[in-house]
Amino acid sequence: MKQYLLLVLLPVLAFSNGPDRGGYRWIDSDEVGGPEFEWIDITGSGTQIPLVDDDNRGPFGLGFSCDFYGQLFDSVRVCSDGWLSFTSESHQFHHYAIPSEAEPNNLLAPLWVDLNPAQGGSVYYLADTANGRFIVSWIDVPFYFDTDSVTFQVVLDTSGTILFQYLRLPSLLRLGVDSCAVGIEDDSGLTGLEYFCNGSPAENLPHDRLAVRFYRLEHDACPHAVLRPVGGVLAGDSVVPLVVVWNPGRSPASFPVTVRLGGGYEEEVAVTDLAPLAEEVVQFPAWVPAAETCALELITNLGGDECPENDTLRSEVVGSYAGELKYDDGGVDAWYMKNGSPASEWAGAVRFSVPYDQFRLLGARVFVDDTTPFSKVMVCPDSDGAPNVGSPYLLAESVAASQPETWIDVATDTQVATSDDVWLLAFWQQRATEPKIGEDQGAPIDHRTYFGSPTVRWFAYNSGDLLARLRIDGLTGITEDGGRRTEDGRRLVVSPNPFSGTAVFLLDGSAPSRSLLQVRDVTGRRVRELQLSGAGRAVWDGRDRNDRMLPAGVYFVEAGAGADRCVSQVLLTR
Repeated sequence: MKQYLLLVLLPVLAFSNGPDRGGYRWIDSDEVGGPEFEWIDITGSGTQIPLVDDDNRGPFGLGFSCDFYGQLFDSVRVCSDGWLSFTSESHQFHHYAIPSEAEPNNLLAPLWVDLNPAQGGSVYYLADTANGRFIVSWIDVPFYFDTDSVTFQVVLDTSGTILFQYLRLPSLLRLGVDSCAVGIEDDSGLTGLEYFCNGSPAENLPHDRLAVRFYRLEHDACPHAVLRPVGGVLAGDSVVPLVVVWNPGRSPASFPVTVRLGGGYEEEVAVTDLAPLAEEVVQFPAWVPAAETCALELITNLGGDECPENDTLRSEVVGSYAGELKYDDGGVDAWYMKNGSPASEWAGAVRFSVPYDQFRLLGARVFVDDTTPFSKVMVCPDSDGAPNVGSPYLLAESVAASQPETWIDVATDTQVATSDDVWLLAFWQQRATEPKIGEDQGAPIDHRTYFGSPTVRWFAYNSGDLLARLRIDGLTGITEDGGRRTEDGRRLVVSPNPFSGTAVFLLDGSAPSRSLLQVRDVTGRRVRELQLSGAGRAVWDGRDRNDRMLPAGVYFVEAGAGADRCVSQVLLTR
């Protein structure tokens, strides 16, 4: 007697009709533009397959080559339990969610449920080469656990399109829970497209006279991911946008890719001959964010695109002077470990480029696998391409996480003045085999990760980015440096100062490198932008961006960013 495990699964919260990673989509006859239900009767022209309970027969020749997830097949096997496979000899009677690495793979599952042709009904196949199609039909085949029966079929054609059709389904199937699975999956079981499973989604409940077509488009290109910028970025930093685009279509694709950030950045890069199902990482010119929230749009524009609704990916990016320096996207793809040594201290290290020549260092973070302590964690300046461990900005000893798979967080509040790189180092105990550091091996790999020892040497670790962060604040503690000239010889001056009426700002030297001045209060919050004239002159009447009078106090007016940044302190009186 068969043993059943009853699984009560929660409904899927979101459902997609594709494309999956093989480029397949589905559309059904309940949708506008979907396939029409047209039952193909092969009981007189086809060949009956002598299937019994939990049986798998074949292979049966298709009469043509069928492209399925990039592989060509000319035959298929048929299982009594409502599925076909191009390769699997399994007779698995109980369904899985699709996709699944468990057998069967290379799967076509029109109604994967425990059926028993030995109790009645019949299964037929027909290689209809005259019409370029292959058909398998289950006719009045009963369930193993019930006398009620089902009638449905699969139609494959020379284009690789797959059609499921349902002539008669019983009310028992409508119970949903642990009922059946409907969908397709590739040879690995890692990629697939599920139409229905165990009552979910309810709107895809198979019913009488339903047709479901699985297909690929010839021409399609779409955004796949934004790698940079994501979430929060540091204002005034130089951020190089990095994105991934994908070709789910059958044909090579050439198309422009556009990134828009806020109202002032729009750049286009051409992608040429992107192969079917291939991805490409695309890099754009640098963007300098302001301290504000802005919209990001990633757009592909393929001529003749058959699915324009997936051509735009949207998100938001928040710019702030307070944030984290990082060289990873936050995903732990692997755990990295370097053993300690009896003679030397060994450390994992990340080298950071800082966007400001003066900032407050607020903390350091390392993501680890367990609670074994590091002997010390330090942040230190760069010295000829190596960390200067003799003059650390931060030094904490015997530092451990409070629980496994979490961040070690070391807090500080240290003023740092440097335009060079800074290093974060996490030293293992001598002879130690733990802790392991989280490593992100996905693109982009920034090649900023190292391991080694101050007394031996530092080795580049190029397989991924260690999950390590620095928290900084580039505005807190800001001081006037209007007397300092920028690299190109400009200086920001203000008169009168203090002022109680109107202040005039002049960015002297040649034409200004920035068309706007940023006015900030003592907390670093931007309260007003001032437009510079062609002569580098701007006027401020003490009002905020909403034309309200600001309270008396100290304000800072900033021009430029990075090495081209200068700030003047203003005292507003009433």
